[in-house]
Amino acid sequence: MVTAAAGLLVLALLGQPSPTYYWRDASGQTHVTNTPPPADAEILDPPPPPGVEPGRRQRIQPIRPSESAGGRRVVLNPIQKQAWDALDQHLLKARTASDRRTLEAVADSLIHDCLWGNGLWAMPLVPFLAFALMGLLGWWLALGQAPGLRLPVVGGFLLLGLAFGHLLLNVFLYHPQSARLQQNLELLEVHMGGRMPRPERHALLQQRYQALAQAAEPTQVPWRFPGEVRALRETVKQVMVDP
Repeated sequence: MVTAAAGLLVLALLGQPSPTYYWRDASGQTHVTNTPPPADAEILDPPPPPGVEPGRRQRIQPIRPSESAGGRRVVLNPIQKQAWDALDQHLLKARTASDRRTLEAVADSLIHDCLWGNGLWAMPLVPFLAFALMGLLGWWLALGQAPGLRLPVVGGFLLLGLAFGHLLLNVFLYHPQSARLQQNLELLEVHMGGRMPRPERHALLQQRYQALAQAAEPTQVPWRFPGEVRALRETVKQVMVDP
């Protein structure tokens, strides 16, 4: 019962956003809805992403693992391609002006969005919920036990809660974060403002991706993954400034 409740919460938090439809009715009025338009509606193209303004940190919607095809290969739709091309031009201007601050800010922004976008910001609450639910269940079961057994029963369920919470943390937070970071940062490598990482820089990034994926495994201690994220962040910023 507790496992089912936690699983339902996870599914709710991981629900995908509804698609957005742009269409015009017979009277010429434009509509933006999250439900399909009627059959006689004129389908409109979605608006282009906002232009890049000088001096502003460029943000881009990260690619999710579900949007890839053929393994790790990512297929961009026209809006995503336009956004990445705009980012490429933005970085080219920053690189031409030797604007290190902008180059590092773009890396920071993309990494932050990969880590916490699309509902992932709420996932750290799930392990605490699992721990609390297992503790509550243990306390309830201990009420019917002899006084000498109550503490071991509660303690055992709390340990189960820690293990279950750790599993949820790795499977539903660390693993998606690792996949999104690798896919989007590999895209960034080919949209760095007219530059590509040198072979040794590319190899270093690949090592960081592999270390991050290993740290996302349930068999790893929970504090290893944040440490690998910090190491990856510093490496990406170094490559952005000096490819």
